Amino acid sequence: MARKDSLTWFMMGIAQLLIGEALLDSGTPELMAQLIQLTGGGTIALGIYFLLFIARHEDEFSKVYSKAEKTVMVTNPGSGKKELVDDSPGAIKAAWYAVPVGMTFIGLLAWLVS
Repeated sequence: MARKDSLTWFMMGIAQLLIGEALLDSGTPELMAQLIQLTGGGTIALGIYFLLFIARHEDEFSKVYSKAEKTVMVTNPGSGKKELVDDSPGAIKAAWYAVPVGMTFIGLLAWLVS
């Protein structure tokens, strides 16, 4: 679940890059448009940082924290311990990743074309 957060940072950064590009084209003061584009690049850098940090420490996060809304606590029959289990269908989980990745890819293409 945590990797979707870094995808959100990527989408916000690309949106800032696109907004900055549109402001440059519309005649807004150049400093303002460049400032928005620079912060967009910083937001993308934050997304990369969070992606790498969470990938490196995922085992620590998965034991302590679950952001899944449909997480159910079940008792493991073998050990008797309670565990958090996400019982969402695989298609729903795939959509939660596919939509942000698709939007990020489309935004990057739009930014590269302009």
